[in-house]
Amino acid sequence: MGRSVLLTGMTGFVGSHLAERLLADGDDVHGLVMEPPPFPHLAAIAGRVHVHPGVLTDLGAMRAALDAADPEVVVHLAGQAVPALAAADPLAAISVNVMGTATVLAAIADRPGVRLVAASSADVYGEPERIPVAEDAPLRPANVYAASKLAAEALLMDHGRRGVNAVTVIRPANQNGPRQHPRLAASEWAKQIAEAEAGTGERVIWHGDLNARRDFVDVRDMADAFARASRLHARGATAYNAGSGTAVSMREVLDYLLRLARAPVRADLDPARGKASARSVLALDASRLRTATGWVPLITLERSLSDLLDYWRGEMKGAVRR
Repeated sequence: MGRSVLLTGMTGFVGSHLAERLLADGDDVHGLVMEPPPFPHLAAIAGRVHVHPGVLTDLGAMRAALDAADPEVVVHLAGQAVPALAAADPLAAISVNVMGTATVLAAIADRPGVRLVAASSADVYGEPERIPVAEDAPLRPANVYAASKLAAEALLMDHGRRGVNAVTVIRPANQNGPRQHPRLAASEWAKQIAEAEAGTGERVIWHGDLNARRDFVDVRDMADAFARASRLHARGATAYNAGSGTAVSMREVLDYLLRLARAPVRADLDPARGKASARSVLALDASRLRTATGWVPLITLERSLSDLLDYWRGEMKGAVRR
């Protein structure tokens, strides 16, 4: 028998894919949604999910969504997930990532037994001393986004330890795939390639330093991780990494996208863009999550990037029709 699950961030990148996955599992899916319709990321499941309007930091709206959904599980995904945007507006990032999380916790505090799964970030590790990094490594956030996620984690772990609601924190690796925000590197490059193919953009992709190496997981695999985590029944508060364990350079990501281009597109260094550390490497040890849930990422990076580029090609065609 299906459960009732309430998502924050249901209309976003991960949230929309998770909503599809939970529906496929037979769950009754509800979402707290800030923006007005239409919800393009939910087009494939329109009419099959329950939308509850409200701002994440509005305790009354969060409680109203809980009353309507009466969920067994809340999956908290909403927040500022783009580091560059967090750096540009730290107050907004802290408000939604920290105060938004505090609001979710306040709303479920009088609902004992409701379990919470919340998204953090691999960025909370900063520059780890050992690769792949496990959950017990020091947490050393190096930017506003990572600091806001770590502050949210502190609230989540404290709440879970109090015992009213079990809390599962997922620290995801970098994600790619359809519907990714265009201010994140792979999606920005894929969008620019699609624009060049459509004749609406430059045939040059300007980039910064490409030496950083990151762990990448497809968003659909990450939705699987959250879906599996939502079925855990452990008490207290536990953090889990969700990653492949392999670090890939940003240069490899860009080179692969360029090989997929259907029009001549070249890449060039933009000195104005921030220079990443040549030593910047991050990959996650996800053995704890694998042991607890059986989760293993299955979608290759090549397929993930190909599907991302196809997504932006579809968006360019849609823009022409409109």
